[in-house]
Amino acid sequence: MKTRLAVASLGLASAAAAFLLVWPIYSGFDGRKTTHATLLQVNGSWALLPVLFPVFLACLPLVFRKQALRILAAAVMLGFSFISGFTIGVFYVPAAIAMLLAACVADSARLRDALW
Repeated sequence: MKTRLAVASLGLASAAAAFLLVWPIYSGFDGRKTTHATLLQVNGSWALLPVLFPVFLACLPLVFRKQALRILAAAVMLGFSFISGFTIGVFYVPAAIAMLLAACVADSARLRDALW
């Protein structure tokens, strides 16, 4: 179950990154008409770093499969979402919550198995 939640977190982070890179999230007015631009068009290729950072974080627990790494990834993703919340962070909140659930489910599963 924890691996499925980590995979869900990766999928959500990847979907958020793809949306941010492809969808025109900026709009403006050039005097005659409204213009729209993507994150890459406005900020250049350096914008790949903050957009792909949560995707990288979501990959780590799948590669190394350690509980401590899931907890660390969840904490960093939640912090990233909070710090960048007014720009791109809000798009990564579902991925951060899924990673948080992946970090917590191992303990609850052990407790459930001990009680039943």
